[in-house]
Amino acid sequence: MSAPKRQREVFTGLRGRDGSTADAIEIPAHKALECLNVDFYRAALGRKRGGASAFSLSGSGLSGVISAGCRHVPGADLTAAELWLIDSAGTVARYAAGAWSNPTLKDAITGNAWDVQMVSFNGKLFFCYKSAVDRLHVWDPTTGDIRRTGLATPAAPSVANTGAGTYAATARWYKQAYRYKSGSSIQRQSEWSEAVAFTPSGTGTAARVTKAASISEGETHWVVAGAAEVSGPFYELSEIAVGTTTYDDSAAPSSYSGNTAISTAGAHANWTSVKCLLTDSNRLLGAGSHASGGKNNRLWISGIPGTTSAAFFDEETVPTTIAPIDFDENDTGFITGLGGPVENQIIVFKSSQRWRLIPTSIAETPYRRKPISKVVGSLRQQAIVMAEDEAGNPALYDLSPVGPYRLGPNGMARLVWDIKDIWDTVNLGATTVTAHGVFHADKHQIWWWIATGALNEPAVKIVFDTRLGRVVEAGSVRDGWAKHTGESAKARCSFLFSNTVGATTSRDLKPYIGQHGGNTRLWKCDTSDTDDAGTAFQALITFPDRHFGGIDRKCQTFEPLVLGSVGSHTLTASFSRDYGAETRTATVAMAAEVGAETRILKTIEAGFTADAVAVSMAIGDGSAVASAWSLAAVVLPYEAREAVTA
Repeated sequence: MSAPKRQREVFTGLRGRDGSTADAIEIPAHKALECLNVDFYRAALGRKRGGASAFSLSGSGLSGVISAGCRHVPGADLTAAELWLIDSAGTVARYAAGAWSNPTLKDAITGNAWDVQMVSFNGKLFFCYKSAVDRLHVWDPTTGDIRRTGLATPAAPSVANTGAGTYAATARWYKQAYRYKSGSSIQRQSEWSEAVAFTPSGTGTAARVTKAASISEGETHWVVAGAAEVSGPFYELSEIAVGTTTYDDSAAPSSYSGNTAISTAGAHANWTSVKCLLTDSNRLLGAGSHASGGKNNRLWISGIPGTTSAAFFDEETVPTTIAPIDFDENDTGFITGLGGPVENQIIVFKSSQRWRLIPTSIAETPYRRKPISKVVGSLRQQAIVMAEDEAGNPALYDLSPVGPYRLGPNGMARLVWDIKDIWDTVNLGATTVTAHGVFHADKHQIWWWIATGALNEPAVKIVFDTRLGRVVEAGSVRDGWAKHTGESAKARCSFLFSNTVGATTSRDLKPYIGQHGGNTRLWKCDTSDTDDAGTAFQALITFPDRHFGGIDRKCQTFEPLVLGSVGSHTLTASFSRDYGAETRTATVAMAAEVGAETRILKTIEAGFTADAVAVSMAIGDGSAVASAWSLAAVVLPYEAREAVTA
């Protein structure tokens, strides 16, 4: 009988973890049982993920848990990006040009700070949050505060006779509106008030129009409009600074038509307090409502900036000439988020639905809706991520109640199978934050933080490498997944911001998190640090049991070899025989031997000399340790032995 022939199993080209099955024998050779705190960026087998560093919030005025954040670029200069944060106490902080400030909110946040969404558009930053006033809010750098969008509709003015004379007793009707002007430019205007009728006595000199009560929204002027008939048309009679409270009208109503006609009703209609907001080229789209009794399945569409005039803030209005779109009100939950555009289409998500908004080029109905699914929806706005697919095509990713999905050029695809074991533990009823995510474009990775078990906010991060995902069958994408734990997985919110922050900011971006383990913890992630803001973590690649001799034969393994990065780190390898019957561990120092090499091939002095039915292997950190490493391959020599017998 010939001697057994020694063979080698080479572990390389790893494409992520596989948690789709409890039977490890089904896991293919290019995947691992677990990829813990590793990723596959520029590493054939895997590399230990980057660490996290604390970002100083000294001088920020914040005191609670960082619950929401965003990057706001007020113009075309990306190095002028601003950092905005909101803590659990509802305090807002702005970091711009190297200094902190705390903008005043016109209306305090009365809802959850972690539900606040911020959107940068037209040089301003819009805020979706619950307050005592049913309005969308916006940071306006020209006023320096977070105010209500647009201007509230005033009450009707009051009118009385003034003076002594022969002003004709001719019936007329008056309305008023408020305006905000910057210099000579009108930037905001309210809707027109209800009309008030007045007939002069015939013995006065004028009809004195007194403006209604102030709306206290920064208005600078009020405008009087008059008409000869209750049905109009109404014409602007005068624009008056708010410091002057009256206007004397001594003109005949028949002469009003020589003035400018007022804007049509609904031209300056205000935003409601929407729950989610998205920009689509030159518009804002908002959906849902924080207001009691508000429309939770309606989408509103803003005006286009510059339509009224070059200086007018049309995006702060939702003209009634543009029809809102309803999505099965009071059916299959509420609108939970907006995403896209994907192939020039905005996607509207509900709890159990998703729809396309298809552009029409019709001013009154700029979109038409088309359902994608009336079964699968999305969890929340903060878990919807615009990224790319394996070919670099724009693609929209989200977390549904049954796991992650992708919508791209090839339609809808489910991504959950390789993380099914993790997703089965997601706490969909988390009372704080169920999930949120970002696209870390520099690494081609989508990061989602999820709450699991009985936790009410995330402590696990699932990472998808968009380059490694592949369509295995219609509607299903596999590969590319890793699981991250540790202190940087405990995040209440996430967003991208500049890697280098100061008086100017860098163009390269890193994920930032509001770490919920304590107050005022803002951490920058994927740094060169080898720990999470001082706390070490363990990284490990675990392979499933392999039957190297075949399913019906025993095998013998010998000393493996590892090819990896040179450094001061020490790797620990463990080898388990026959489904955990026996485990041996060994360590290997990856220090350079010559001095100039960047990679090194070393022998791991451990292996099984006894026959085994199956062998599993894990390699990485033996425990939580501050280190960095990258692995290219592990080689495991083995020989097939005798057949397994009863």
